Amino acid sequence: MNSTEHTPERPQEAVASTRAAILMVDDHPANLLALEAILEPLGQDLVKATSGEEALKQLLQRDFAVILMDVQMPGLDGFQTAALIKQRERTRTIPIIFLTALSRDAAHVFKGYAHGAVDYLLKPFDPEILRSKVSVFVDLFLKEQQLQRQAALLRQRDREALERQSALRYRRLTEALPEPMWAARADGSLTYANRAWRDYTGHHEGYELSLSSFLQDVHPADRERMRGVWSDALVQVQNSTEEFRLRRKDGVYRWHLARAVPEHDEHGALVGWLAIATDIDDKRRAEEALGRFKTTLDATLDCVLMFTPDTLTLAYANAGAAKQLSAGVEELVGLSVLEVESAFDESGFRKLLAPLMSGTLPSQTYSTNHRRRDGTEVPVEVVLQFVAEKEGPGRFISVARDITERQRAETALRLASEAKDAFLAAASHELRTPLAAAKGHAHLALLKLGGQTEAGPGKSLQIINRQIDRMAKLVEDLLDISRLQAGRLSLELEPFDLSQLVLETRDRMAVLSQTHELKVDVPEHLEGTWDRGRLDQVLTNLLSNAIRYSPEGGQVLVRLVAEGDGGVHLSVKDQGVGIPSEKQRIIFERFGRAHGSKYGGLGLGLTISQGIVEQHGGRIWAESTGTVGQGSTFNVWLPRRTEAQAATPTEISSTPS
Repeated sequence: MNSTEHTPERPQEAVASTRAAILMVDDHPANLLALEAILEPLGQDLVKATSGEEALKQLLQRDFAVILMDVQMPGLDGFQTAALIKQRERTRTIPIIFLTALSRDAAHVFKGYAHGAVDYLLKPFDPEILRSKVSVFVDLFLKEQQLQRQAALLRQRDREALERQSALRYRRLTEALPEPMWAARADGSLTYANRAWRDYTGHHEGYELSLSSFLQDVHPADRERMRGVWSDALVQVQNSTEEFRLRRKDGVYRWHLARAVPEHDEHGALVGWLAIATDIDDKRRAEEALGRFKTTLDATLDCVLMFTPDTLTLAYANAGAAKQLSAGVEELVGLSVLEVESAFDESGFRKLLAPLMSGTLPSQTYSTNHRRRDGTEVPVEVVLQFVAEKEGPGRFISVARDITERQRAETALRLASEAKDAFLAAASHELRTPLAAAKGHAHLALLKLGGQTEAGPGKSLQIINRQIDRMAKLVEDLLDISRLQAGRLSLELEPFDLSQLVLETRDRMAVLSQTHELKVDVPEHLEGTWDRGRLDQVLTNLLSNAIRYSPEGGQVLVRLVAEGDGGVHLSVKDQGVGIPSEKQRIIFERFGRAHGSKYGGLGLGLTISQGIVEQHGGRIWAESTGTVGQGSTFNVWLPRRTEAQAATPTEISSTPS
């Protein structure tokens, strides 16, 4: 069978008869014989009936061109029989000629015509006249039969033309389908395969199509299963759906979904089968990948939830979610995510989702509480992402980690840090008294020596005095840190000339290093309201750092400029080792040092400076390329007038040196 042959079988045309039937009704057989002799030359079928009842039976069996009926008959007479004939739709148009020898009364003749007669002949009648009258009706009948046959033939041709047109349109439609399609007879033998199948398999149009040849393109592991599915469908005469692998012309097998449906005619009889195969290979691989992905998610201990953006309904929950929320996976799927995210109402939660759906943010990370099914809550850290899809609204993926133990550790660490800070504060206070006493005694001893500090005890006392000053500075820094944390660093505000303070600090620091050129660029007079002592402390810290981190010497430039009437900008630039980019974020943290302990110091100066500047309502920041020789620039911006305000506790992070 050719693969493109699919032409419906044409019914055979019936051969129409060219002879007419004439019904003769008379209760006298002699009269019937006489009529037969008269009409026999017409060459038509002559049918005799001896009663009205027998005539009606004949009319049920065939059609007649004309009826010759005697009026006077026992039982049903001619008039009664004619009345019954006219009541039947099929026989009401048959012409009736009444024959009688008894009544020549005009009223009787009119009664005959009233019962549907086309003529009324009195016996004896002229045979030629009767034969002529009957011949006319026979000719009319035969002409009508011919017209009916011609009309039927036209209808048949029109139907065949429509069938051919329908078959052509059906062929064009199936050829245009993008998916492989087959047609089969009622017994399952394949008769047709469309272009998509030929293009997919690489077979030419004249390829011999059969079930065996079709199965050659099916994966060997699927062949017997598909043969059985097809056989079951033929036996049960019902729709069939099955997945199988079909070989492409390059030898690659791809998964397809086959659907076969029976085709019935207008009477419900099975006339054939139609089957189509849809490529689902990509979909199946995606489902397998999703299955592996879900298996991976089920293996993680974190709570993983997926929910839709429109209804916020949970579409997936892993085993970790079931454990964290004390519920079964089936119990969680279908719930609203708001039943888990206890800290949000719908409006607030959608505001959280909005920047993810718009693409403004790739993800959201936040800490909250998840509500378990028993009503208790668990602290979690959530990472929320939106995964867009080509078709459909997309989905959100929420990964929540239980941070109960982390919060406990953070609490323990905070308590330990607070205890350490309290100890440092107490120790610093206790150290101030003996340091003050030692400083006083060293000073008295130096006075008694009369300034002899070049050698001997005087030189030793001078060294002791400097170390006491250094120790006092460290103790004061620790106390300042404690004050900042506790919010007890108050400011003593007064109007003064900041330019003068910069010059005084430069002169004092210049004595400490002979290898650095301390250069200032300040206006002649720049007055504002600040805490003079605290800004002196900030300047001293910045200049000390500039000198310390410029071991090869070089220039240190201090610049002060006014920014309108609202603020001042102070900068300290050195030519030292600079600050690596990865260390710049920690230098303002407590004990934060960009270069470790190499250059000394506790790493408290910048932390204290930041606290003092911020207490004034200003800000401090550093700029550095991290390149040796290009140094760093520390910038301080201060409002021109600082308003008195209550000190507030400052959160200072601690970084190990």
